[in-house]
Amino acid sequence: MIPDQVFGIPAHPLLVHAVVVLLPLSAIGMIAMVLIPQFRGKVQKYFVAGGLLIATGSAYVTKESGQTLNQVEGVSEYHQEWGSRTFYAAVALLVLSAIWFWLDTKPTSLYKKITGAFVVLACIAATTATVLAGHSGAAAVWESSTETTSATSTPSARSIATTISLTEVAQHSTAADCWSVVNGNVYELTTWISQHPGGSGPIESMCGVDATTAFNNQHNGQGDPEAELASLQIGIVG
Repeated sequence: MIPDQVFGIPAHPLLVHAVVVLLPLSAIGMIAMVLIPQFRGKVQKYFVAGGLLIATGSAYVTKESGQTLNQVEGVSEYHQEWGSRTFYAAVALLVLSAIWFWLDTKPTSLYKKITGAFVVLACIAATTATVLAGHSGAAAVWESSTETTSATSTPSARSIATTISLTEVAQHSTAADCWSVVNGNVYELTTWISQHPGGSGPIESMCGVDATTAFNNQHNGQGDPEAELASLQIGIVG
């Protein structure tokens, strides 16, 4: 079993970089080798063949480390599927490339051309699988992070955690520092003063006071003003 951590860091995100870098580069090298005879020098062959071997081995280790990570943390099934497909695509590319390398030592034949065509297709498939595996993994991580951040920064979360007295609200009664109360909730309106479509005056008159009556008389039942106000909530009156 592949360890789930390396020096206290999850192994899978570290190992995946070898595949993401080496497999597409090796695939590009193979395409160049198949299509450009001048690129078929001995040194180039060693580099491309070595890259394919390391990339395929890395794809296997990365796939296994992903399964280990899944047992500990849980991994997106979509990401796991593309991780497995990347490994199988790498194996197919490695086998086809080995056959093509062998045929390249023989006189030019139809078999070599047909194999070369399959190699190019395998290169495209392996690169596509690598991109989709990487994207699905990154999307799962960042979407989870975004959801967590959003959940902890919504007005409702802040309002539950923060109770503010009317005395404290009254201390924020200027255009430079404007708090107001509407329907029992406390709002920080300083930035909204200059953005209010009806001018700054109506908002400035709300600073430091309970402006429930004024707001409801003007906007009660109107979705946009109420939604805008909700985004500025910092607490509830205690």
